Amino acid sequence: MLLVYRTVAAVAVAMSLSGAGVVSVMAAEDAALEKRLAEEKEARRACKVAICKAFAEPGSGAPVACSFTKTWRRTEILARIVGGSYIWGYGHVQCKADVKLDREGAGKALHDGQAKLALGKHDLNCSVENKDAAKGEAFKVRVSLSPALSFKSGNVSAVDFGSIETEGSKIASAAITSAMALEQVSGAISGAATREMNEFLFEKCPADGIKLQPSG
Repeated sequence: MLLVYRTVAAVAVAMSLSGAGVVSVMAAEDAALEKRLAEEKEARRACKVAICKAFAEPGSGAPVACSFTKTWRRTEILARIVGGSYIWGYGHVQCKADVKLDREGAGKALHDGQAKLALGKHDLNCSVENKDAAKGEAFKVRVSLSPALSFKSGNVSAVDFGSIETEGSKIASAAITSAMALEQVSGAISGAATREMNEFLFEKCPADGIKLQPSG
């Protein structure tokens, strides 16, 4: 699930290279956005718990299959990826996706000393809003990727996004191309994904009462 989120972040980083004007940080988000975020978080909880359990309880069984919707505030998009080094000239970003996870593979990857977990192909449908919320949506983009996680001593040691395909406007496609160019030079996007995957597994899962006990 977090890998899917990171791909959206990659789009954000890439489009920041377009040279748009500096975004002013809002003192507070409006009530409508806060309500949207709260509703999305609650709707994602069952999916989150299912994924945590798959990693925590090695064993066979039906694959985890669930859907999620997540919105990133414009103020957090760059801060969570490259520390504000780039300019983000748009507004909030909302993405929807169906998440698939092999239950047996997830548990085995975490508990083996060294392993790789391929997550299979995932499609994201994202809406990028204008900097001026009154103008609504700036554009849509559909992103397809096949990410994989590498584990070492019970932690996520690396993230590979695999091949990435886009469908949408020219600016969206250019954004992904730029993101991958940035990733190849700096590794910033996969580095951020690795950190957030470990945070998800070892901080957010325990927060829901699911403690993971990896090898090593």
